[in-house]
Amino acid sequence: MSQSTFTFDSLPELIGEIFQMLHSMDQKIDSLQPQSQKAKEERWFNLKELCAYLPTHPSVQTVYGWTSSNLIPFHKQGKRITFLKSEIDEWLNADRRKSVEDLAKEAQAFIDSKKNPRF
Repeated sequence: MSQSTFTFDSLPELIGEIFQMLHSMDQKIDSLQPQSQKAKEERWFNLKELCAYLPTHPSVQTVYGWTSSNLIPFHKQGKRITFLKSEIDEWLNADRRKSVEDLAKEAQAFIDSKKNPRF
């Protein structure tokens, strides 16, 4: 929009320029967002899909035992048991053991935080 005065005859051209600028802004905003709504759609597993997804490939009966003991996150819809992939991923990562290096770094950070700066 390089014009400083607008006329009725230049209105369609101005509207076209405004539309192009809005479209450009919309694309820039979309590129700044980490995930679109489509990417946020969650994946659901049934019992057999979950067994295939888990690294240890447990039996169906084992997973039933986990659900009855509330050891694994699940959702029940009537008689059907479903599992949300994001919850399963969190559950798998929560049980992660720290490596020797992680423990050493944590210990050193604790020691450094307890040192008295006056001495």
